[in-house]
Amino acid sequence: MKNRAAVLIICGFVGSVAVTLGAQATRSVNEGVYTADQAKKGEALYKEQCSACHGDNLEGSGPMPPLAGKDFLANWTGKTVGDLYEKTQTTMPATAPGTLTPEQTADIVAFMLSKDNYPAGSAALEGKMEPLLKITLDAPK
Repeated sequence: MKNRAAVLIICGFVGSVAVTLGAQATRSVNEGVYTADQAKKGEALYKEQCSACHGDNLEGSGPMPPLAGKDFLANWTGKTVGDLYEKTQTTMPATAPGTLTPEQTADIVAFMLSKDNYPAGSAALEGKMEPLLKITLDAPK
């Protein structure tokens, strides 16, 4: 009876550690974290909401930073997709910060990722912070 209780306690502990480690696991944006259709929707939103300030090709203009290319990657590599999502969600568009819906923000971020040649995957980027904080912005492969 004591052995059975000890085994159950150990199994419970090991299981909780595995769940905790799994919850903290990260994956790379190079693993395909958005869909091609989502990026296409994001492109239309970008043209409507972002291009006036950030340029048609995401190149930036004046004080408006680029949203693709080497300068963008220098600023964002090592951060998470959640960081990028939050910045976009809370401060954009500059004329009406915070007015993009979570889905619109995710679509625009997907378009931005596609412009830096990150691969599309089979699941859409979520419009929720928690899962996005687990996706690292690594240099494109």
